[in-house]
Amino acid sequence: MIEEKNIDKKNIVLEAIFDSENINKNIIKSKNIITEFLDKNKAFIYLGKKEKLDINLFKKTSNIIVNLKRDYQVDVSTFINKKLSEKIIVREITESYILKHGEVYNLKTSKKPKFKNITLVNLTKNGKNQFNISKNETKVRNWVRSLQTMPPNILNSIEYAKKLKNEFSNFKNVDVKVLKKDEIKKLKMGLLLGVNRGSEYEPRIVVVEYKGNPKSKEKIVYIGKGIMFDSGGYSLKPSLHIKGMKYDMSGTAIVAGAMKIIINNKPKVNVSIVMPLTDNMIGTKAQTVDSVQTSMSGKTVEINNTDAEGRLILADAITYSIRKLKATKIVDVATLTGAIVVALGAAYTGTWTTSKKDWDLVNDVAKLKGECLWRMPFNDKFIDGMKKSKIADLFNTNYSGYGGSSSSAAGFLKEFTENIPYIHFDIAGTASVNGVSTGVLVKTLAELANKI
Repeated sequence: MIEEKNIDKKNIVLEAIFDSENINKNIIKSKNIITEFLDKNKAFIYLGKKEKLDINLFKKTSNIIVNLKRDYQVDVSTFINKKLSEKIIVREITESYILKHGEVYNLKTSKKPKFKNITLVNLTKNGKNQFNISKNETKVRNWVRSLQTMPPNILNSIEYAKKLKNEFSNFKNVDVKVLKKDEIKKLKMGLLLGVNRGSEYEPRIVVVEYKGNPKSKEKIVYIGKGIMFDSGGYSLKPSLHIKGMKYDMSGTAIVAGAMKIIINNKPKVNVSIVMPLTDNMIGTKAQTVDSVQTSMSGKTVEINNTDAEGRLILADAITYSIRKLKATKIVDVATLTGAIVVALGAAYTGTWTTSKKDWDLVNDVAKLKGECLWRMPFNDKFIDGMKKSKIADLFNTNYSGYGGSSSSAAGFLKEFTENIPYIHFDIAGTASVNGVSTGVLVKTLAELANKI
């Protein structure tokens, strides 16, 4: 358990100690090593020169603190320097602890090992407020991570839609609806239906609407990519890349998590989330390369790669958001391209915006929440090759040789936005790292709703 309290003199207090002439000679002067003086209920973690401790170094320290084999009271005030505020220190320790030790979906039959307690002490009012914010946000992130982690033979599109409806039906001032296959057909969502053709399970679209300001016509719509498992279809993924494709629904879990926080925070804005759900599988009815599908918008798309399916279901979701929900700003979150992993690894989430104002806004919010974005370009050159189909308006993949696969995917989606302000996040590198779900962007998207 992690909590914040006043100091209990009977328990060990852990303080930061930095290099100085007056340092106790018995202190072990090796970074992130703890020296204990149990007769005084004191312990010190050595951190080198105080002016050099920054957020990146402190993340390592925080990870050590939350994995200690003894209960500690952590004196937050002793870690503060010009680069690290009390809020940052509280946030990093709290998030690290809950992400490490909180409940996340697991079917192991062995018992989970016990972990030690951390108590944050000497907090100001601001520090206590930050603790509560970080605790609540990170518990939601663990809910998101559980959804991401669930295996595709258990969490299919139908079961997921039921789970989401049950989750959000408990909230006031929130409307929830699930669009089934017949309704999706009536909406003429040919791109989503095309991707779904090979699946054992029908597609679903889950829509959740929070009406924080009913008098306003402004509405931000968050869209999450919900491919429950991505085999690549007939453009079959190789073995090394097909593993972990249960995470291809991460965008939906993330926007759902953000919505839970938004509902709890009660901002005076209108926010909706749209989550299209389907597998991308191989079968006798599965979509083939050279097929042509008609989108809800009316645009036709020639399929030249069945593994470029995420952009297809998102395109129909974007049109639905504009024409049915009357979105005035669209944000989508998707594990969209392997190319973004090559470009940015797990260090940054690739971000495209149609205006610099929106980029400045989301980047500032992400920095506030301790998340890292990198702005990527919209440029017509990336989609020129996608407009050269002889029988449709667009190809779904750019094979022109120009490169920039992540930007061409973003450009494809922009073709469906009808000039509505648009923000696109490609989380293929950040949604899961080394087979561990992250719940990336949940807190940033929740905070963004407060700033719109």
